[in-house]
This record gives sequence, C-alpha cells and structure tokens, in this order.
Amino acid sequence: MKLIRLMGDGFEPHILKEGEQVIYAIYVQCGFMERSFAFNICYTDLAILLSDDYRSAILEVVAHTLLQSSMVIGGKPFTQHDFDNLIRDTLYSSFKDLQTLIARVGREHHIAIEYYVKNIMDRRFAKAV
Repeated sequence: MKLIRLMGDGFEPHILKEGEQVIYAIYVQCGFMERSFAFNICYTDLAILLSDDYRSAILEVVAHTLLQSSMVIGGKPFTQHDFDNLIRDTLYSSFKDLQTLIARVGREHHIAIEYYVKNIMDRRFAKAV
C-alpha cells in the first residue's frame, strides 16, 4: 500500500497515511545511535496537529525527549500505549495540565522544552511566510 505524507518536512516528525491507518513518525538521534519511531494516531489527533502549532511543537519536543531516553542503555522502552498517553496529555489536556507536563519533562530530563518549542514554531512561521 502507498504511503502518503500528510504533514512534516525534512527531519520533522511526519504524519503518514497508509490505507486507513494514520502514523506519527519521528526520527531520533541519541549519541551515535539513530532510529525512526512510528506510532498510530487517529484522525482527530491529526486534525489537532494540523490546526494547533503550539501543541504540535510540544508533542514533537516531548516525544523526542522521551524517545531519546528510551534509547540509552537501561532506558525504558517507549510503547504505543506510552505514545497514546502522551497524545492525550499534549493534545487533549487543559492549558494548565499542559504546562505541568512541560515543567515535569523539562525537570526530569534537564531540557528547556519551551525553548525548543519556540524554535520549532519560529521555523514553521518562517516557512509559511
């Protein structure tokens, strides 16, 4: 079956459609290791990702951070269930809960999530102009 790209350029996460299946695909590097991850999403998730640049950027940064952690020796594997929970927490949560997620992941992984979110949004805005 043919893959159709619905979203994403270059090394950005991609949303792919294969038949009726919609896939969130993301490429992650960790040291000298690199890996592509793919997770099923639904059409409602896709609609939010296409319409809400902020939540889309948060998902990109947080997913990349958590997936990178899963690649290190002793890292906990990141499953479809984990991704489903991340989708719920980033795309469907209140703004307050979203900020709590950003703060928690940032603190646990020593990363300034908002800094990278701003970079992603600036890059996307520059491409749109």
